[in-house]
Amino acid sequence: MSHQGTMELTPRQRMLSVAAVILSTIGVGVSYGVGYPLTSLTFEAWAQPAWLTGLAGSMPALAILLCLPFFPAIVARLNTVGAMSLGCVLVGLSFLLMPVFPSPEAWLVLRFIMGAGLALPWLVGETWINTVATNRNRGQLLALYAIALFSGFVVGPYVLQWVGITGWAPFLFGAAGIFLAVLPLVAALKLAPKMPSHPQTGVFGAIKLAPIAMIGGLVGGFLELGNVSMLPVYGVAIGMSEAEALRIVTMFMLGGLVLIFPIGVLADKLSARTMLIGVGLIFAVTTTLVPFAPSPLLMTVLVFVMGGIGVGFYALSLTFIGQTVRLADLAVANAAFLIAYQLGAMVAPTALGVAMEVSYPSGYIVVLVAAALIGVLGFITIGRQKAGSTVRVTIVDEKIGAGKSD
Repeated sequence: MSHQGTMELTPRQRMLSVAAVILSTIGVGVSYGVGYPLTSLTFEAWAQPAWLTGLAGSMPALAILLCLPFFPAIVARLNTVGAMSLGCVLVGLSFLLMPVFPSPEAWLVLRFIMGAGLALPWLVGETWINTVATNRNRGQLLALYAIALFSGFVVGPYVLQWVGITGWAPFLFGAAGIFLAVLPLVAALKLAPKMPSHPQTGVFGAIKLAPIAMIGGLVGGFLELGNVSMLPVYGVAIGMSEAEALRIVTMFMLGGLVLIFPIGVLADKLSARTMLIGVGLIFAVTTTLVPFAPSPLLMTVLVFVMGGIGVGFYALSLTFIGQTVRLADLAVANAAFLIAYQLGAMVAPTALGVAMEVSYPSGYIVVLVAAALIGVLGFITIGRQKAGSTVRVTIVDEKIGAGKSD
């Protein structure tokens, strides 16, 4: 019996409820995936300096980091679907205003608003699934959620290749993706869980509730976004053509989409913490082997596995939160996790770039392996300290949840 199983839903209603979030998340991911390259390519076309282009790229992450601590309280005042829909509308309107105000200053503001808007369906969607899921299928459902989200990220750049970056087309597509994301949410209005309104702690206090998940978010954000940003640079540094270097980034992202579901299935059979330790070790070993790969094919396979593990950290950390955190604290714990993930993502490109400057190009591999092993060390040591208390909380919650629909 899941200690989160407090919603009186039939198994079919649970599946419909989760399906609505996952369908909606595809639209959220697409708009996220369109916004980043559209902004950077447009700033480049405007002949803006690299630092300003970089600042524009950082605005959504900055907005997410600044707004997330306040969002659980806002979400509790609105209903679940209302909070997610508000975020989607903010993003969609920002897309439509970008061609109306074609200046770097206006776009910096609009990208900040878009980041704040994206944070709402991102935070509430994860909390929704963790609330509705049971411990028998939590890992699998969160894996499907992550596949939907990251598929959208991947689709975004392909959309721009098709429609271009000028005229209204890319902005209309980005807005349409996020507005359509509202439809399945409205359809599932009666199946949406209420967001917790009385958490025992604030967002930053929530770090103590699931420190293993916070480490997983930090390491996952670092490994995933670090590779997406810097893997092509490493590829060129070891003698690949630009096309080959971009191809291995595609394989990295494809690995994340393909391998994350079996990782989620294993998380339901084992514990999420055990899986986090395992994937951290596999990532370290796989990455260590990359410079010694005797053929492009073997390197492609290694990068594919790295991608699966990188995204795996994300889903496993969310699963850990669902397995160990009280229902009332889910929203603040998820907000703290997203902050950790964003911090890892923001630090990674710079850290890997500096490492390659210090030791070219092997510093890239050294830092990735070190990050994975530091994560493993944290999972092991903190897990030992928290084991007793986690078991006691789970037993108490199981008793409280007894008799509820699963």
